[in-house]
Amino acid sequence: MRVLSVDDKDENLYMLEALLRGHGHQVDSASNGVEALKLAERGVYDLIISDILMPGMDGFQLCRELKKDRRLGAIPFIFYTATYTDPRDAAFALSLGADRFLIKPVEPEILIRHAVEVAESGGSLPKAQETTPAPDETIYLKEYNTRLIAKLEQKSLDLEQTNRALQADILERQRTEAERQHLEQQLRQSQKLEAIGTLAGGIAHDFNNILAGIIGFAELGIAERNIDEAHAHLQEVLCAGHRAKALVEQILAFSRPREQKRTALQLQHAIPESLKMLRATIPAHIEIRSDLEASAPTILGDATQVHQVLLNLVTNAWHAIGDQPGVVDLKLRTRDLDDDFVHSLPELRPGRYVCLSVKDSGCGINSEMAERIFEPFFTTKEPGKGTGLGLSVVHGIMKASDGAITMQSQPGLGTTFHLYFPAVELEPSQPMQSPAKPPQGTGQRILFVDDEVVLTTLGERFLRRLGYVPVTTTGPGTALELFKAQEFDLVITDMTMPQTSGIDLGRQLLELRPGIPVILTTGYSASLDGERVQDLGFKALLLKPYNLQSLGECVQRVLAEAEADSSH
Repeated sequence: MRVLSVDDKDENLYMLEALLRGHGHQVDSASNGVEALKLAERGVYDLIISDILMPGMDGFQLCRELKKDRRLGAIPFIFYTATYTDPRDAAFALSLGADRFLIKPVEPEILIRHAVEVAESGGSLPKAQETTPAPDETIYLKEYNTRLIAKLEQKSLDLEQTNRALQADILERQRTEAERQHLEQQLRQSQKLEAIGTLAGGIAHDFNNILAGIIGFAELGIAERNIDEAHAHLQEVLCAGHRAKALVEQILAFSRPREQKRTALQLQHAIPESLKMLRATIPAHIEIRSDLEASAPTILGDATQVHQVLLNLVTNAWHAIGDQPGVVDLKLRTRDLDDDFVHSLPELRPGRYVCLSVKDSGCGINSEMAERIFEPFFTTKEPGKGTGLGLSVVHGIMKASDGAITMQSQPGLGTTFHLYFPAVELEPSQPMQSPAKPPQGTGQRILFVDDEVVLTTLGERFLRRLGYVPVTTTGPGTALELFKAQEFDLVITDMTMPQTSGIDLGRQLLELRPGIPVILTTGYSASLDGERVQDLGFKALLLKPYNLQSLGECVQRVLAEAEADSSH
């Protein structure tokens, strides 16, 4: 038989079409009563199956319009609906001339049976209904409006309930998302705290070693009567001081984000420096062995980030080994990678690389975990045993270095990481050698302000040795009075002081004497750099700890610039 299916939902039409065609029947479809009426007028159908609530023309209207036509009215008609039905809907539908009123869902076999029965009967109604006259227009409209209003009211209530459910779901999703973000933030903070805790032991160890050298050689220098021997002891004090300065710079580099500064670097020299701190951080039962190729090519990299990579990998190796004695092997080799090798590493191109391998004798991991090892926040540790230092950080550093990292691991057989750094044809940068003699002044008067007595004493002696006439004070208020009473060519002030900061003091001095050159000194500032200091009206930023050479160069440059400005 040929069936016309009418429903405003595509999924309902699809299901009905599939069911009827599966039983060998032909099916045409319409999405509302208007479309169905046009199809019925143009075609010949053995059966019409229609929903009730539809846009344009609903099922009740469609049935009434069909029954008004002599030819179309003879087509058997089945209502198949699930829209807020009650017995009065079925009675009204049958009064319009419908043959059956079926409520969704109906078992497929039952639906097909009803369809076949109605189609084969030609839509004939029971005798009782055949003799019942059709309702006149007034009765029809009244009942139609009653049934339609009831359905729309029920649908509005249903939509309101659905809307409340959706709002509740949205609020729950928002709460869940906020909770997820909060947990991620806590996790990131936990990672930072664990990294700090891991570093703390090594930092304390190194600082105590440095302080032991400074204190010990200073005592020897004071007690030594031989000038040459005293000089040698002081050289050791100076060397230890430079080590402390480098250690502080390294710690500060970890404490705040910064842009990667890639310079020519030789890993065979950078790695041993990192291992000095790592050796103090890693427990004594973990043996760290290194086999570094002395002639490995130069790479472009950041020494601090190389240290960060080693810190993460060696610390993770320590955690994988646990409390038992174990070994971490570091190997550095030159590798020429061909097309076949880099095919599995799309980040790399064929060429020469410096390969750093970090192998541990730990517990290893399975293949499922290995696939996720570089994901942020992923850890192989048990709950409550820490979050790791984040291999995703290592992966990011290698990617930023135009390199790549791979991992090989098996449970019980340890883990090996291979890091590939592109080799470059460059010589590693050499540190600037300080001139033998610092630049000398010509008696210029300098006001030196710092709240630390030891630094004002040091500043006075440095400036006198450099050929200047210093006046020192530990109080910003006293400095302001001295500035009002005397003439100065330059002011050097610390930034962080009680009562008045160096920035505020400098502004007051500039108000009293516009153009006075001011140098700002600080031990640490996350928000100030040389450009920012100049924007504030100062001439230079001098970072502590400074030595005689750096102080002399800074003062000479600022005085020369001030003299050049005054001559224009």
